[in-house]
Amino acid sequence: MKVIGRRREKEKLKEALDNSNPELIVVYGRRRVGKTFLIREVLKDHIVFQISGLY
Repeated sequence: MKVIGRRREKEKLKEALDNSNPELIVVYGRRRVGKTFLIREVLKDHIVFQISGLY
């Protein structure tokens, strides 16, 4: 699949990767709009461990 129409959001995530300072990024929005998919696609080469949701 491909991320469509999220240019600004992708740029923000990539800027955070390039920054040498630690950052906290909050991604929020309605359910089922692709927040997790966006993060996984943009950061797929950098994610070492992930957990999502609460039990």
